[in-house]
Amino acid sequence: MKVNDTYAGFRVERVETVKEVNGVAYLLHHEKSGARLLYIDAPDTNKVFSVSFRTPPKDSTGVAHIMEHSVLCGSRKFPLKEPFVELVKGSLNTFLNAMTYPDKTMYPVASKNDKDFHNLMDVYLDAVFHPRVAEDPHIVMQEGWHYELDSVDNELTYKGVVYNEMKGVFSSADSILERHMMSELFPDTTYGVESGGDPDYITDLTYDAFKAFYHSYYHPSNSYMFLYGQMNIKEQLDFINDEYLSDFDAITVDSEIGLQAPFKAGKVASYPYSIGKDEDEAGRSMHSLTYVMPEMTPEKSLAFEIITHALLTSPAAPLKQALVKAGIGTDISGYYLDSLRQPIWNITATGSDMNKQRQLQTIVEDTLRDMVAKGLDKTMVEASLNSTEFALREADFGGRPIGLAYGIRVMDNWIYDRDPIEILAYEEALRTIREGLNGNYFETLITDYILTNTHKALVSIYPEKGMQEKKEAAEREKLAALKASMSKEELETIVEQTKALKARQEAPDSPEALATIPLLELSDLSPEVEHIERREETLGAARLHFIPTAAKGINYTAFYFGVDCLTEEELFYAEVLSDCIGRVDTDAHSYEEIANDINLNLGGFSIDMAAIGKSGDRNGYTPLMVVRAKALHSKLKELVRIIDELLYHSRYTDAVRLTELVKEEKAVWDTEAFRRGHTLVSTQVTAQVSDIGRFRQADGLGYFARLAELVKDENGLSRLGKKLAAVASKLFRTSNLNVMFVGEEEEYARFKELVTPVIGAWPDAVLPTGVLTFTGDYKNEGIITSGKVQYVAKGGNFKDHGYTHVGAMSVLENILRYEYLWIRIRVQGGAYGAFANFYNNGNMVFCSYRDPNLTESLHVYDELPAYLRQFSVSEREMRKYIIGTMSNLDLPVTPSLRGARAMGIYFGEGSEEKQRKFREQVIACTQEDIRALADVVESVMKDNHVSVMGGEQKIKSAADVFDTVVALPQ
Repeated sequence: MKVNDTYAGFRVERVETVKEVNGVAYLLHHEKSGARLLYIDAPDTNKVFSVSFRTPPKDSTGVAHIMEHSVLCGSRKFPLKEPFVELVKGSLNTFLNAMTYPDKTMYPVASKNDKDFHNLMDVYLDAVFHPRVAEDPHIVMQEGWHYELDSVDNELTYKGVVYNEMKGVFSSADSILERHMMSELFPDTTYGVESGGDPDYITDLTYDAFKAFYHSYYHPSNSYMFLYGQMNIKEQLDFINDEYLSDFDAITVDSEIGLQAPFKAGKVASYPYSIGKDEDEAGRSMHSLTYVMPEMTPEKSLAFEIITHALLTSPAAPLKQALVKAGIGTDISGYYLDSLRQPIWNITATGSDMNKQRQLQTIVEDTLRDMVAKGLDKTMVEASLNSTEFALREADFGGRPIGLAYGIRVMDNWIYDRDPIEILAYEEALRTIREGLNGNYFETLITDYILTNTHKALVSIYPEKGMQEKKEAAEREKLAALKASMSKEELETIVEQTKALKARQEAPDSPEALATIPLLELSDLSPEVEHIERREETLGAARLHFIPTAAKGINYTAFYFGVDCLTEEELFYAEVLSDCIGRVDTDAHSYEEIANDINLNLGGFSIDMAAIGKSGDRNGYTPLMVVRAKALHSKLKELVRIIDELLYHSRYTDAVRLTELVKEEKAVWDTEAFRRGHTLVSTQVTAQVSDIGRFRQADGLGYFARLAELVKDENGLSRLGKKLAAVASKLFRTSNLNVMFVGEEEEYARFKELVTPVIGAWPDAVLPTGVLTFTGDYKNEGIITSGKVQYVAKGGNFKDHGYTHVGAMSVLENILRYEYLWIRIRVQGGAYGAFANFYNNGNMVFCSYRDPNLTESLHVYDELPAYLRQFSVSEREMRKYIIGTMSNLDLPVTPSLRGARAMGIYFGEGSEEKQRKFREQVIACTQEDIRALADVVESVMKDNHVSVMGGEQKIKSAADVFDTVVALPQ
C-alpha cells in the first residue's frame, strides 16, 4: 500500500518501517466513517485485531466498565445473550477479552487460525457498532446493577456483575488508596472519577445515562482500529468497510481528554479504610506521594521508567532504602505511568503509621535534592538502563501475543492525538538517554519534573475497625427505607423485573441464534503436540538439560534444586531464603553492588518455589527451588559468575537487612492476600487431600502465617541468618541439581564450557531425600477479611474414589467455566466469575471469584451432578466446547516457556506421547463422556472439603460449613 492510495475507503496517510517491531506500519483513515486504523505488517502468524474508543466518564457510576461488559451481550448479527462467551467456548483464540481504562475502552482479539481470526473480528465489530444493549435494559441490569426482590416480603438488595466486581476491587487497600489519590490529583478531569465504577455510585447509573454514553462515544469517528501480523490486509479492509464502516458517516465526537490545571501547591489528604474488628491497627496505614507530569515525549517517558527502576525498583534503589531505613514503611514501591494524557510518578509506602505521613515527602525530596547535587550514581543508572533495554528487545509478554502488547502501547499516544507509530520505536530514544549518562540528563529530569513540580498530592489511608460493617448496615437501612417508601404496586414491579431477569438468564439461546456464531470444524484440530527437544547429560553429580531454541541472541537458564531433603520447618526458611538471595551482601560485594551487577549484565534474575506433579501419580510430586536467569549470549560468562556468587557466597549475617526483607515481604502479603483469594482458598482445599496441595499451602497462606509470626519474634529474627545459611548448605549441592539451558548449539557449547569448572567446585554431598512431610491439621476453613465479597472453593481428589484423569475433564472445565458456573455463579449469582480445575493427580477444585454469596455457591457446586446427568447439547455445541478446550491446550510458547515446559515434562515424568493421547481424548469427547463425570463430581462433593475467604458477616453466618474460622495473618 502506498501513501494517498485508497483501499476499501481507507486512505493511506503514512507508511513507515519500524525495525523495533520487525514490521512496516501503515496508518490509514476511513474517509466516510472517520475511523482510524493502524496496521503493522510483521512476519507473525499470531494475528491481532482490536477496536478501541476514547471513553472519558464524567462520574464514578462505572458506565464505561458496564458498557464494556454489556456490548458483548448480543448484537445485530449475533442475537445471543452472550456472544463473547460463545466465542470463548469454541474459538482457537490466543487472546480474547475487553478492558476498561480511565479514558479508553479496548476490545482486542488474537488467533493463529485465519478463519477463527475473521470470526473474532466479525463478532467484536458487530458488538461495538450494533449491540442489543441499546434496546434491552435487562443487559445493564445483569452486568451493571439492579434491585433484587424475589417477593414483596423479602429484603431489597443490590445485585450486578460489575457492582460485585468493583466491591472486590475496593476490598484491597491499595485500590482504595489509588482511588483517593486520583481524585485528589485530577479533581477537574475524567481521571478524578472511577471509570471501573465505585460501588457507592454504581447504583446511581440510569439506563438513559447509559444509552447516552453509548451514543456519545461508540461511533467509528471515535474509534481506533489496530491490525497486526501476517495477513491479506486488503481482504481485511474490504471486510471492515463492507460489513461495518460503510454504514456510517463521519461525525464530530467530543471525547477529548481534558488537562488538569497544575496546582500551585501540593495537597495532603487522609482517608479511612476498613479492617476487621479483631485486626491490629498498628502498621496498617499506607501513604502515596504522586507527581503529575505535563504531556511527555516517548523518550522522556522511557527515561522516567529507567529513573523509577533505579530509584525505587532495584534492590539497590537508594530512594527506597532511604525510606525503609527511616522507618517510613516496611515496603516501598513506585511506578511511572504514561498511559494517561498527563503521566504520573508515584512512591507508595506500605506497612506504616499516620505519624509517618509528612516524613515521606520530606525524605523523598531531600534525598532527590542531595542526589541531584552530587550527581546520580552513573553505574546504578546505567544498570537500570540496561535492564530496561533488555526488556524492550526481548519483548516477552509471558505467552501473550506480542502484537497485543504493541496494540495496547500505541493507544498510549494515539488517543491523545499523538503519533501512534513513534511510541513503538525506541532505538533513537535509547541512544539519547545513553548519551545523557555523560551529562546531567537524569538530574535535569528529576529537577524539572519532580523537585520543582507543585502538581502533587500526598494521600494516606488509615485503618478503621468496623467501618465496613457500618457501611453495610447503612446500605441495608437505605434499602429498607427505600422499600418502605414504595407502594405495593412499585414493589410488585421490582418482583416482576427480578423474575423476568432470572427467566431471561435461565432461558437457553435458540439453536438458530447459536448457529450465528461461526465455528471451526474438528478437522481443524490436531492431536499432535509441538515437539520440544530436550537433551540430557551429566555434569559431575549434576544433570544438564539443553533445549535447542533460537531466541534472538538471548539465553535462558534455570538451576533446579530439590527441596525434599528438607524438613517441614526448614521448608519455611527455604521460602524466606528465596526472597533474600540477591538482596543481601556476598563475600565480595554489597547487595547494592550485586543489584547493579545483575542489572548491568542480566535480563532478569529470580528464585521461586515450585511443585511439579508426577504424571498420573496420586501423591507424587517434585518439590523444587528454581533459580532463573536470562542474559544476552555475550553476557553468559557474567551470568555464570553471578549465579555462583549468589548461591555460594551470599552472607546471611546482617540481621538488620534480613529483618527489613522479612518485613517487606510481610507488607506485600498484607496487600496482596485478598487479591489472590481464589488461588489461596483453592490451595487450602487441595491441602486437605494431597501432598502437593500441602506443599503449595506452605507456599501460600501457610507461609504468610509463619512470616507474620516471624516479624513479631525478635529471637527468631536474630537466629534467621543461621537458619538460612543451614538451609542453603543443604539445598545447594551438585548432587541435588538440574541445570536447564535454552539457546542455540554454539551457545550451549559456550555455556557448558563456562559452567563446568564452576559447578565442579560446588559441594556434592549426598543427603537423604523424601524427608519432607507435612504435619498440619488441614480443615475446612472460613478465612475472615475486611473484604466485601467472597472466594468460595470446594473440591477433593477423585482418585480417592477410583477415577482417573481423562480428556473429558478438560472439556468439562470449559463447559463449567462458560456455561454452568457462568450462568449460576456469575449471571444469576452476581459474582465476577468462577472456574473448575481437574488435575492429573486427581485433585479437583471449584472456585468462585469476587462472589457476593457463600452457601448459595456451595449449593451450586453440589447440584452439578444433577446437571451433568441431564447434559444434552447439539453436536455443534459439543464441537464448540472441544474447540475451546483445545485453544487452552495450544497457547503460544515463547523461548523461555519452551524451557519451562520441557522441564515440567521431565520432573513430572510425563511425555509428549501422553500429551498426544490426552489431546486425542479431548477431540473425541462425547456427551456421554461428560455425563459419565457426574459420578466423579458427586463422590468428591460428598467428601465436603471447603475453604472460603470473605467478609466477616458472611463467614460467621455460615459457621456450620467450617471446622474452624480464622482471620488473615496479622
